[in-house]
Amino acid sequence: MRFFLCVLFVVTICMSTSLTRSGTEMLKTQRCPACGQIYLKDEKFCGKDGSELEAVEAELICPKCGRKGQPGETFCRNDGVKLESNLAGESEIIPEEIGQEQLKELANEQLEKADQLREDALFEESLAEYLKALELDPSNPSLHYKLGGVYWQLGDKKTALKHLDKSLTLIPYENTEARERIERYVDALEKAEIGLKPWEKEKRLQDKEARRSEIMTKALEENKAKWEEMVIIPAGTFFMGSKYREEMSQNARLEETPQKEVYLDAFYIDKHEITNAQYWEFLEYVRKTGDHSKCYPDEPRNKDHTPEKWYEDRYFDHPDFPVIRVDWYDAYAYAAWAGKRLPTEAEWEKAARGTDGRRFPWGDVFSASRVNWGATGPLTVGSYEQGKSVFGCYDMAGGAIEWCSDWFDRYYYKRGPTSNPKGPEKPTGVRSMRGGSLFANSAYQLRCTKRSYGRPDERNKAVGFRTLAEAE
Repeated sequence: MRFFLCVLFVVTICMSTSLTRSGTEMLKTQRCPACGQIYLKDEKFCGKDGSELEAVEAELICPKCGRKGQPGETFCRNDGVKLESNLAGESEIIPEEIGQEQLKELANEQLEKADQLREDALFEESLAEYLKALELDPSNPSLHYKLGGVYWQLGDKKTALKHLDKSLTLIPYENTEARERIERYVDALEKAEIGLKPWEKEKRLQDKEARRSEIMTKALEENKAKWEEMVIIPAGTFFMGSKYREEMSQNARLEETPQKEVYLDAFYIDKHEITNAQYWEFLEYVRKTGDHSKCYPDEPRNKDHTPEKWYEDRYFDHPDFPVIRVDWYDAYAYAAWAGKRLPTEAEWEKAARGTDGRRFPWGDVFSASRVNWGATGPLTVGSYEQGKSVFGCYDMAGGAIEWCSDWFDRYYYKRGPTSNPKGPEKPTGVRSMRGGSLFANSAYQLRCTKRSYGRPDERNKAVGFRTLAEAE
């Protein structure tokens, strides 16, 4: 408290050069026309409600005897009572000369008091203290988060949503755990009937897209080169498929057999699955240009390639997560736009298991610590260094199942060629997928030889893709 009084004394002295006609101290201030908050800082908008501030002049007076303060005075000479602004009512003046660190210290003192009141379920009292802290430190994401919780408890869910939104704009996107916690509350409020008008809902959507754009742009500036890295898979043979007798004890599917030696020309393949940020860049291009020249000729009409739940699911706010809920046409269009293509099943399998016929990208023995699978996911692409393939490809077990270019035929391994197989020549109605996902029911589904399929227009939360480029 003594520290706070000293700060106010210094601030008042610094402002003593602004005098009025009678020698009474006049303060050059700004006031919010909506809430009455008085500011001495050079601000343009109110930190509480965003209203544009108005320039006003204020006098310091004694609330007890009514005496006007003289230049440099903080307390009344008659009775020692702290002088107050004649404009602000119960609003406190925010001084301009206190440094940011000092303001944060004062705000933390208020926060501690407010936190204790909240723990005692004294929500109205804690709200008053949080609002005082907000005046001192309006850019504290934790403070806005706590305000959201208190307003929720008091039944004002619309204001709670406002502060939770603000918290999301202030917290770094890298703080995944904190963001996900806040996002859960925001999602719950958005789904509740809290009296949002249509224009407010539309503005929320626009604000969300603006925040996502900012996050994605920054992430691409920092990580695009890394995400676009490719590795060379040299020309030569490898063992493709499963040995039926060896795998029968684990219920190997017949479509994985017979195992045979297959030759492939050299090619480049992505080290990482395509991320949300990379796919966002592609969508922005399509939206701005309307260019669908790279799309599959027989894709459905009026297709815009937006993943399912792209606007609703906050999973897509994370730029470094693998993009999911894309169908085969989406994956094909992205790959062509990037000057690449989708891998064939054979190319994918060689990149995943190498040339020695191993079961998993890292070897024959399963290890949960090497794969993005189960409760640990979803995680940033490339998070499992020890789980990459012998060629350096990440997340080829776990993460997302990946679309391949082939039509799917259960018996193709028995009758397909042993040199550069590209899948059935005639459509079968379903396209091939390879790799396990974080939703796999067992480690057995994470093997390099596991084959899957889906309709080309099918979207699933487990399915993403990576791309391939021809070696010159």
